[in-house]
Amino acid sequence: MAQDEFASRLSEEARQWVADGIITAEQAEAIRNRYVSDSPEVGGSAIGNRVVSVIAIMGAALIGLGIIALIAANWSEIPKFAKLAMMVVGTPAIYVIGWFVGYRFGYLRIGTAILLLGAIAFGASIHLVAQTYHVPVNHPNLLPLWFLGVVPLAYITRSRPMMGLSIILFLTAGGFRAQEWVPDVTDEEIILMVPAFLTLGAFLFAAGRMQARFAETRQFARLCDLAGLLVVAAAIYVLSFNELWEELGEFRPSFAALTVEYWLAVGIAGLAAAVMVGVAAWRDLGQWSGQIWWEAGALAVMGLVAGAMWLGLAFGGEWLWWVFNLVMLAGVLGMIAAGYRWNRAYLINLAVPIFAITLFTRYFEFGFGLLGQSVAFIVAGVILLAGGFGMEYLRRRLVRRIRESEAAS
Repeated sequence: MAQDEFASRLSEEARQWVADGIITAEQAEAIRNRYVSDSPEVGGSAIGNRVVSVIAIMGAALIGLGIIALIAANWSEIPKFAKLAMMVVGTPAIYVIGWFVGYRFGYLRIGTAILLLGAIAFGASIHLVAQTYHVPVNHPNLLPLWFLGVVPLAYITRSRPMMGLSIILFLTAGGFRAQEWVPDVTDEEIILMVPAFLTLGAFLFAAGRMQARFAETRQFARLCDLAGLLVVAAAIYVLSFNELWEELGEFRPSFAALTVEYWLAVGIAGLAAAVMVGVAAWRDLGQWSGQIWWEAGALAVMGLVAGAMWLGLAFGGEWLWWVFNLVMLAGVLGMIAAGYRWNRAYLINLAVPIFAITLFTRYFEFGFGLLGQSVAFIVAGVILLAGGFGMEYLRRRLVRRIRESEAAS
């Protein structure tokens, strides 16, 4: 018990030291990791707490999905008064229960899971109300409303699972709003969504970098970073296929199909990303000047890549597939370098699987044309084993070096 209190007090003190400018966020994290990992009691408690959180969140998600399925299956038989009670009273009741369990009785992780269940119930209520008024379930406005109702709760409760749900809803809402961005979309026009989503990924990355500068939101930074970088990598990956550009050479997507909302969404996301990086630079006040230049440079590169996507889709070029493969390789190397330079092990852990997926995609894309299928599978297996061993060895060395650097600081 005393060890748990020490760990909690140390975390609060380290957070205050960062806010006062005494130490950097990386040094605070290194201090916390040192004492938590060196103490079996605290380390075991931390692992146990994570297990409790995961189990509670899984339980809340399963309950939420079960309730949604049960109501949807029996919607026509449920009396109108009961429907209204479930939508108007049910969701606030879940929030109240979660607040009491987490903040009055001290079971914070269980309470957070119940609040997450309330957020799921809130989304279900929106869709059930829409169904009452014969609004289609895939209406483009329903997911944005759900997102707007959940994201404030993530900051109020300072819950990472709630922020994770908010990010999922943000990207899914963008996909549903895309129905309005490209009306009567065809197979050729759907590819125009790729650069648009790259800008949304850049927005998430910039949001993570800005939140890293504030003690109150720093815990959300890594989540936004990872989500943003994954979206950007996915967009580049889609346009790295040779066959895709060959097909686009025959059927050019029409930019005339894009609506004003498409360009507004892209422009607002890009402008907001630039503003957030500017806020991050202002918060640095010269303390992390090298880091902010890396981050601003990464955001600028994302903007250039999005521009290259639009130009390539507008004017064509079967050779562009290898350009985006080079961009992917440069991005992987950049993440590894940034992770090594700024002690961000999660960047290295993200870069390695992205590189592996890209490498084997290119192998299977071109290898089958050069080798027989059986030989291609054998060679792929050998490359997979050797490459996996080599990348894991490199990753462990880099992570070990980062931890040694943190301990020294």
